[in-house]
Amino acid sequence: MGPLIQQFCLVTCLIFFPCSSAPVADGTETERQSTSVSTCTLYGLNCTVWFAGCVTFGIIIFLGVVFLVWYKCCRDTQNPPQPDTPSQPDKQADKLLQNVDQPNDIDVKHLHEVDVTLDVDTAHPNLLIDGKTVCWIKEKPQRLCNEKMFDEDPYVLGIMGRAWRTYWKVNVEKKDDWVLGVTKATANRKGQLVLSPANGFWVIRLSNGERLKAMDDKEHVLNKNIPDKVGIYLDYNENKVTFFNVEDASLIYSFTNGPSYEDEVRPLFSPWNNDTDPIDILSIVITKV
Repeated sequence: MGPLIQQFCLVTCLIFFPCSSAPVADGTETERQSTSVSTCTLYGLNCTVWFAGCVTFGIIIFLGVVFLVWYKCCRDTQNPPQPDTPSQPDKQADKLLQNVDQPNDIDVKHLHEVDVTLDVDTAHPNLLIDGKTVCWIKEKPQRLCNEKMFDEDPYVLGIMGRAWRTYWKVNVEKKDDWVLGVTKATANRKGQLVLSPANGFWVIRLSNGERLKAMDDKEHVLNKNIPDKVGIYLDYNENKVTFFNVEDASLIYSFTNGPSYEDEVRPLFSPWNNDTDPIDILSIVITKV
């Protein structure tokens, strides 16, 4: 690299400081001219040729840069950037999402399963609470009345974390009467209750072991098999409360006029007061992969 740099420096000096000779008093002009000629020659070319070559090379570089700028400007003019618009969803992916949102896809609901416990402070005095189990006791009251509890109908509220979608399961096997669902935290708890969405209740109930009903604004008798285990799915996004038969994954009923996230609803349970058989909130089962 050393000789190449020296040659480059020599050419640069020859370009900016052209060779010249000046008369000398002692008559050595001829010798200086000879030295200048040898100095101003590189690879057989004098400094004028080297200067012209460097200028030409510089012009080529300049024209190349100008061409690239012109080409980019023309391309941007012919293909202007498109404004940001929502991309069209992939049809197959959209179909999968629609399938996920279907209320009878019970496997997906398991992804939103939460742990639910019983709130003793809200339980009717004759309900016996034992962990996640509740049953009716005919004998003496289990607790003193307070402003939070249901004082006439045998209900108790559940406790769970808040999320946009939640799912839990209840075992009602061997029970002839029960009520399950959700209710607004602000709904009435005193006296005999009127169960309907208008009053802040989204529930289904079983009566006499044979009549399964959805307590909508108009009561619906459901022509469904009596379930032993009920799955309850609360979806604030869709304003739905949906009930499943856990055993065969079939749909029992779906309230489409469900609560919003601002309503803050809570699980509602009742073993009713006809027998002492319990209902149980099922714990989350973690499957190892």
